[in-house]
Amino acid sequence: MEFKNKIYDGNFEVAEVSIENEGQIFRGVLYFPPEKHEKPYPLIIYFHGFPQLFSFKEIIQNYEYLLNLGFAFLIFNFRGYKYSEGTISIKSQVFDSLKVIEFVKKMAGHDIFNLNNINILAHDFGAYIALILSSKVKLINKLLLLTPILDLQRHVESVEFYKALSYINRFLPGNVRGIDNILDFIKMTKKELSKRDYKIEKVIQRLKNKELKIITGGKDKITPVFEVENIFKECNITPQVVKIELMEHESIDEDEIEEIKTEIKNFFTQINKD
Repeated sequence: MEFKNKIYDGNFEVAEVSIENEGQIFRGVLYFPPEKHEKPYPLIIYFHGFPQLFSFKEIIQNYEYLLNLGFAFLIFNFRGYKYSEGTISIKSQVFDSLKVIEFVKKMAGHDIFNLNNINILAHDFGAYIALILSSKVKLINKLLLLTPILDLQRHVESVEFYKALSYINRFLPGNVRGIDNILDFIKMTKKELSKRDYKIEKVIQRLKNKELKIITGGKDKITPVFEVENIFKECNITPQVVKIELMEHESIDEDEIEEIKTEIKNFFTQINKD
C-alpha cells in the first residue's frame, strides 16, 4: 500500500487516516520516519486521554524524537472526540482500537509495518482503553502507560467527575460529544464498568502484550503511585514502574519532560527480554 500524492511535514511523510466503524468515521494522522529508515517500520500507536485537548500537530511535536529513531507514529481521535464522528463510551473506544489493529494488519500486509514491533503509548484515560485492547489481541509488543487513569470506577462515582464533565460542556463545547446529559452518561458508564471485559482487575490478569512500562508522578493525585502498585499486583505481566518524584498528573517542568522522554526512548528501543 502506497499513499498517492505524498504530503510532507518537514522531513516526515504524513498521511490522513479515516476509519469507518459502525457507520461513523474516526480520524487520525500517520507519520512516517525519515527516508533513511527502511520499511517495514516499527510502529507506535498513540492513545489519547480525556478530554483530549491537544492537536495532532502538538502531539507529534512532543514525540518527534521517536520518528527520528525510525518509528512510524499513528495518532487518532476515538469517536466522540474532536475530529471524529459519533459519541464517546468505553465500548466505542475499545471497538475503535480494534479497528485500528485491523488497519495496522492491512498495512503490514503491504510491508509498511513490522508486525513484530507494534507498540502503544497511552496517556491518561487512553491507558485504560489500551489495557482492555491488550487483553484482547496478541499483536502488541510493548505497552507504555503515561500517567494512567486506572480506577475508573472510583472516578466515575466521585463528585469531581460530575464537575469535570460540567466544565467540559461549558468551556469546551464540541470537544467531547455524548456527555451533554451528565447523569445519563455517568449511568451508562457505570453500566459499562459492570461488564467483565471492562473491569480493570480482570483486564490486567489477561494481558497479551509482551512488555509493560508505567510512568507515573510521585505527586499524582488522580492515580497515586500506591494505586498503580496495588492494581498491578495481580497483573499477569510484571510491569516496570517508573516514579518521577515531584511530578503531578501532567507535567510542564522541562526536567520532568526530559526524564519522561528518556524513559520512553529506552523502553521502545531496548531489545525484548525474551
